[in-house]
Amino acid sequence: MSHMKDLKLQRWHINDPVSVIRTYPSASPKADGLNWIRELTDEWKNPFLIVDSEVGRLWNHQLQSLYSTSSGHYLMDAAEELKNTFTLDQIWESMAGAGVRRDTPVIVIGGGLTCDIGAMAASTYLRGLRLMLVPTTLLSMVDACLGGKTGVNLAGVKNQVGTFHPAEMIVIAPEYLETLPGREFRNGIAEALKTALIGDPGIKTIIQEVCETKYSSDQILEMIERCLIVKGDIVSEDLLENGSRMLLNLGHTVGHVLESASEFRLSHGEAVGLGMIAEAAIAVRFGGNSNLPDEIKHFLEISDLPTEIEGIPSSEVLTRLLQHDKKSRRSGRIWALPFDWGDCRLTPMTTDQEEEILPEALSCLRA
Repeated sequence: MSHMKDLKLQRWHINDPVSVIRTYPSASPKADGLNWIRELTDEWKNPFLIVDSEVGRLWNHQLQSLYSTSSGHYLMDAAEELKNTFTLDQIWESMAGAGVRRDTPVIVIGGGLTCDIGAMAASTYLRGLRLMLVPTTLLSMVDACLGGKTGVNLAGVKNQVGTFHPAEMIVIAPEYLETLPGREFRNGIAEALKTALIGDPGIKTIIQEVCETKYSSDQILEMIERCLIVKGDIVSEDLLENGSRMLLNLGHTVGHVLESASEFRLSHGEAVGLGMIAEAAIAVRFGGNSNLPDEIKHFLEISDLPTEIEGIPSSEVLTRLLQHDKKSRRSGRIWALPFDWGDCRLTPMTTDQEEEILPEALSCLRA
């Protein structure tokens, strides 16, 4: 059934499920449905579905058997400006209208944005429902689907409201990547590069092969597996992000600032890639590898990801957005800084240090 062995992660949730990641081979082009749908067990019958509307359009025929046996569904447009409490309320209303009960499972099908808000709906409706995630973008497959974080944006700032609600089952169906736009594919490469920096430098070799040659599904599946192993090992030890899990925020402290400041014109992967360059430059100030910012730029360039931007946020905008960062403390913030490949360290910085160091670090992104 599976090209990649199932990954069973440690028990980590208040209700104690074991999160299982399962991959399914692509179905025949003439098949009436998708393999993962045909192999659903009874424990997932009559689910409530939350589906990215574009995925629903592209895969409508293959999803029909799932629609026909579901208790109801909500189709959502995967746009950052819609990742808010209004959309969350609409999902809750749809759940209520469908008669969702405590034993109704929720299956979310879509990219990271859809999985974030869909999982938040599942975590809060009736105080928590069983959850399966079916990521359909590379970014979600290598990163966002795993770890239990849910969230919506608030007041123009990324993921200001959220919960922890790990999925009981995560389905990796790589055939969804066949219809993925190039920009979305590149977003996933950025998150894979982040994982290479944090815990598995060998991933960068796969990235090089994927970007410079016609890649195979085996290469993509290996990259997904290796990314999920790194993240799973970290999250299993620190679900609630009180310690080592903060390493996974590499690139995201600056990245979220750039993403929000651009009013989400920068995609998440693009912003995280830029954030990794800037944060590597910050690490140099603390003794990190001085060649690392340029090495990161190299991998972003071969991936057709941006390495510079026109508008650097002003000091006022930077300060305002950093104040909303979830790692903020009274004395400052804890930064996940890459000192070298496989050597990412949690580094506290005071507000005064940030004001001194950040402008110079961000200047390396100026077009």
